[in-house]
Amino acid sequence: MMQLFNRKYMVWGLVVSFLLCPYFLMGQIDLKSVLERDSILIGDQVWWSMTLPKDVWKEREIETVVFPEPPFEIMQGVEGLSSLQLDSLLHRKRLEGIQVKLLITSFDSGAYRLPHMPLYLKKQDGTIDTLWFKGPDLYVNTIPIDTASFEPYGIKPQMRYPITWKEIISIVGVVFLVAAVVVLLIYVVKRRKANRSVFADLKPEDPPHTAALKVLHAIKEQELWKKQKAKPYYTLLTDTIRLYLKGRWDIQAMEQTSTEMLDSLREKSREDALLTEEAIESLSSMLMKGDLAKFAKYVPEDHENVDSLDSAIRFVTLTTYVF
Repeated sequence: MMQLFNRKYMVWGLVVSFLLCPYFLMGQIDLKSVLERDSILIGDQVWWSMTLPKDVWKEREIETVVFPEPPFEIMQGVEGLSSLQLDSLLHRKRLEGIQVKLLITSFDSGAYRLPHMPLYLKKQDGTIDTLWFKGPDLYVNTIPIDTASFEPYGIKPQMRYPITWKEIISIVGVVFLVAAVVVLLIYVVKRRKANRSVFADLKPEDPPHTAALKVLHAIKEQELWKKQKAKPYYTLLTDTIRLYLKGRWDIQAMEQTSTEMLDSLREKSREDALLTEEAIESLSSMLMKGDLAKFAKYVPEDHENVDSLDSAIRFVTLTTYVF
């Protein structure tokens, strides 16, 4: 159900409802409202319920219920605390009516005849229709005081208890726990930034040339060029070399073309004596065949595939850094 609590109806709506309308609209007050209980203790809260029959809701094409926002004074001594709560009343899964509830309270003891409650029903065409509910009786009671035995005392000072060892140990334990969590977080962040395992390096990583040669020799032993088509074979071969370039010289080879990789290697050759022109040329021929196989649908012969693999192995071997 939709709810709308509009401030602009708060002042004028209540003035007209509670002061003027009861005198000349008394004939329209044909709906009853009930309290969850008719008596409460001072400061206690109780629900005031009103029921809209389904015929009223449907025939009048009601869209929303308009009511002031809480808190507001229903009458002197009685205040509204909540927004209107709308709920469907179902009987055998059929809508029988709409229940409207309002939470009220009182901080003054006595008997109250609650005023007639208006509900402003906003129709789909924007007009406002008013339904009146007869107000029930509310009794607000106070807690009786036994005056015969009652004796007032002064305000007692705040009690102070000595700190126990249990409390000290608990505080120290919490401090150590927080410190341990902070240290652990710093450790984890540093390990992650270094791209290392969080708790321990269970097995040291292979150097770039060792990792590359393992893959290349596995390709050669299994003769993968005979089991795969040219494109997957050369993709595996060139990716192995790209990873080697990244680990060996920190070249972003995975994002570069073959030409860009060769240019990067020639720049690195100025600083690395192992990057000879012979090594670069052996790699160049392999990359050229790989591009033809991957992008030009070229199908190399078996001996060309073997030569490309040997060129990759030769390149890694020639550029292996000896400690």
